Amino acid sequence: MKYVVALVAVVAALTFAPMGVMADEEVTLTGEPVDMNCYLTGKSGEGHAACATACAGKGNPIGFVVEMEGKKHLYLVLGGGGKAAKDLMAEHMGTEVDAIGKVAEKDGMKVITVSEVSVEEEWFPEEEVGSASIKKVD
Repeated sequence: MKYVVALVAVVAALTFAPMGVMADEEVTLTGEPVDMNCYLTGKSGEGHAACATACAGKGNPIGFVVEMEGKKHLYLVLGGGGKAAKDLMAEHMGTEVDAIGKVAEKDGMKVITVSEVSVEEEWFPEEEVGSASIKKVD
């Protein structure tokens, strides 16, 4: 009986920790969602956003480029919380966002399982117009 319990424990450990090094807690990384195929051939950024969005919508792998200490790091994006990566990231291609999720590394590949994407909204200066105050949108 104790061998069965030990076997079940080993199988459970392998099942729930397939990614190697996995963070127990969610982290927030700031970076740019990219289409992996395009990024690896040098295409990214705001000027490539429409293409990257279309490719992500078709199910192409999505990456997340994070710059830390002057060096770029590329993460493969997996969807979390029952959502597909494309549903979380496609609309944000070519922009900087905060990806909230768990990170892992397996055989040199960095992965982030994203549970939420946060976009910093722009604040517009308020202008006085008569007795009303409006936000300026250019």
